[in-house]
Amino acid sequence: MKYDYVFKLNAVELYRSGQWIETPEGISQKDFRKRIVQWSRIADIYGLDSLRHSTTCKERSAECRYQLVARVLAGESQKSVAISAGIDSGLLSKWVQTYKIKGYEGLNLKKGRKSKKEDKREQEIQTH
Repeated sequence: MKYDYVFKLNAVELYRSGQWIETPEGISQKDFRKRIVQWSRIADIYGLDSLRHSTTCKERSAECRYQLVARVLAGESQKSVAISAGIDSGLLSKWVQTYKIKGYEGLNLKKGRKSKKEDKREQEIQTH
């Protein structure tokens, strides 16, 4: 569920004053409160404007993804690296797993579906 800037701002201000905003339907209270704490940390690091939705999609290069993955592999927590980069920790986790399986080339993510030709080529390679 996406929350607008005013909602996030209100939730963070209440949290900082020792109160909690009412948990919306469809999400557990525990998960929702974790999200508010994360919003608060992001706001502490990057300012309250960082709680706004980005108007453009941030396309990260393979090198940028690798730098974040390398920090995790060097021992930093995924959550702290994700917060510092302004991305979801689940996305970073996916990049780490992809890197472990496919290496650096796996971080060159392509958008969209594979072409049927690519699928056939991969199947031929696997059967030979």
